[in-house]
Amino acid sequence: IVTWVPRDARPGMPPATPPAVRWRGKAFLFERSPIFTWARHTLVDARFVVAIPRDVATDVTAIIGCAVLTGAGAVLNTARVRPGESVAIFGVGGVGLSAVQAAANVGAHPIIAVDLSEEKLAFAQRFGATHGLNAATTDVVSEIQQLTGGGVDYAFDAIGAPQTQVQILQVTRPGILGFGDGGMSILVGIPQQPVSLDLKTLVRGQKIYRGSWGGSTRPERDFPLYIRWFQEGKLPLEALVTRRYSLEQINEAVEELAQGRVLGRSILELK
Repeated sequence: IVTWVPRDARPGMPPATPPAVRWRGKAFLFERSPIFTWARHTLVDARFVVAIPRDVATDVTAIIGCAVLTGAGAVLNTARVRPGESVAIFGVGGVGLSAVQAAANVGAHPIIAVDLSEEKLAFAQRFGATHGLNAATTDVVSEIQQLTGGGVDYAFDAIGAPQTQVQILQVTRPGILGFGDGGMSILVGIPQQPVSLDLKTLVRGQKIYRGSWGGSTRPERDFPLYIRWFQEGKLPLEALVTRRYSLEQINEAVEELAQGRVLGRSILELK
């Protein structure tokens, strides 16, 4: 599996050198960003490759290298969710569904999915969501607080929109002065514009607000776990991949992804 998160990372590790190759008398320097998609072949530094068993499917497992590591990793590595802890996940596309499944696998409860699509909320139940809230028709902050008796232990924003960045702070439980900390808000989606947060809520609630870049993943440790989950039916990647496109349909694939019309995750099949 190729991925954009390096294996065996350590402090002081030099950046990977962009590979170069000569083909038909011309020299090609590959881009510096370790993104290796939409290609039949790629030249890549070995630290961005993780070996998998030969008998494991190579189509649906392709999404482990991005969507799964980001969503599931945020639950397992960034938040370190424990059995019985409550979770809210804003945005249940491919990344959010991976977070839902990881939360279910570690025994979180309740697992509250938040989205603008009833279809996506219903789909999230297949991956372990216990509740679904439509943010288009529901005051999700008030509803989550009522469902959990004050707020969740962990709230994940898999969207990165200004409103959801604020909401994940609002829906985490406050701490108890003299007793313990409040909940944790984890920003997974990439913010596209500045946002204002109520820092009084953060301080007085003794809450934690932190980012999760690539699910705080260590591929050499985490990918074998995800493969095992897949083999055991605990990470149904074949269900998560809901659309397949040919190379000729690539423009359609990009447009449908941008417009949020992909229920789970889509892959490009190169034949």
